[in-house]
Amino acid sequence: MNSPVTHWGGRAWQRNQDVLVPDPAHPLAFPGKCPTDLMGRIRVWLSAEDGNLVAHGFGGQRVVLPSASVGAVHTVSSYLSGGRTRDRSLLVLDHDNRILLRANGSWQTYGEVAAVCRAAGAPAPTHLTSPVNYRARGRAGRRSRRADARRLPVFEKARGCRRLRTRPRGLFLRRAALAVLFLLTVGLGVFIGLLPAVLMPEWTGAVRTLIGIVGALLGATAGCLAGAAIAGALVGALRWAVISLALRTPAPPGRFFRRRARAGGPLVANVGLVLLVPALIAWGPGVGITSLMHGFRDASLVAELRAAGVKTPGLLIDVQRFSADDNGNTTVTNVPTLSFLIWKATDPSIGGRPLPLDPADPLHTRDPETVVWLPSNPQVAAAAQQLSGSVWHGAPTANLISGGLLTLALPPLLWFLVLRLLRRRGPPGRHQAGGR
Repeated sequence: MNSPVTHWGGRAWQRNQDVLVPDPAHPLAFPGKCPTDLMGRIRVWLSAEDGNLVAHGFGGQRVVLPSASVGAVHTVSSYLSGGRTRDRSLLVLDHDNRILLRANGSWQTYGEVAAVCRAAGAPAPTHLTSPVNYRARGRAGRRSRRADARRLPVFEKARGCRRLRTRPRGLFLRRAALAVLFLLTVGLGVFIGLLPAVLMPEWTGAVRTLIGIVGALLGATAGCLAGAAIAGALVGALRWAVISLALRTPAPPGRFFRRRARAGGPLVANVGLVLLVPALIAWGPGVGITSLMHGFRDASLVAELRAAGVKTPGLLIDVQRFSADDNGNTTVTNVPTLSFLIWKATDPSIGGRPLPLDPADPLHTRDPETVVWLPSNPQVAAAAQQLSGSVWHGAPTANLISGGLLTLALPPLLWFLVLRLLRRRGPPGRHQAGGR
């Protein structure tokens, strides 16, 4: 008996649906998840032919078992064989209760196996339920699983036992290649999405982080779509090549390469809009209010040092701080510090950041600075160059502008999403009218 399905172009799914319709005269049994080959054809099934039980697998495998040699047919959740616990399978046993045929998968669907056995004159199948308790955890759970494993049905292999190939060859390699493809496309998408933030100047402040996060998320989404499109194109190309070789003439490409740009574009737009809402909420009011608070704090510090501060020569040095987490891992933080007279004071982040340390060797930084400090509290100090300009220049201004713009963009974006949702649902009564 040949394959129960024929394939031409992209209509294998329709042929498979025709085959899955029960036929009392020629019953067929399939696993719960019908495996298909590259061309979309079902390759694994059980049938009755001339009083024999016949199993078909991938690679043209065909196992014929005379009904007289079959002692029992079981579908099992789990069982022991050869000292190993095996999962869901269809087992065909001989009269000595040994395995003649093993086919992985869930076969106890809609009574199809019973119909095939009845047509072949084989014993009626039975289902053996597994007693294993998968919910138990910890030491008690392990003891329970070991005890349950000893109660599993045990079957030995008969001489000439056959295993039905229920998975296509090279499945692991195809999955590995698909994973590598998606890693490459998603990684490339994230890299492209991060480029605008990387190329922006440092004075733009926290808005760089916002653009980087949004760009990375949109890049990852676009990478997933690109990976799916490339994988679909490769599968379509392989199917086209196989059919063209079989027909000895180029097959119509339209049946194998379908355009998906119309579905991909709105999907990227929807994902981007959904991701923008929490980003605008977090980085709009959040960045704006935080920058405003820091700006007022810095302005107060600068005004106080300008009014009552004393100038003295000093050095910008690095003071390392050590912290340990719960696992004992130590983290070292380089803290810019002003050293003057007999005191040391942490350099404040005026204008968005403290004075920079030597990036090549921060620990040995010794930069001369004119330090302005308060005689009443030497821990309040800053470098003279930090007091020369406005505290609002640079990153604080960029953060305030970007935070304000993002806050103002929230209401229109939410309204646009509401309108988009209403357009997708359609006007009231549309579905009711169409159903009459």
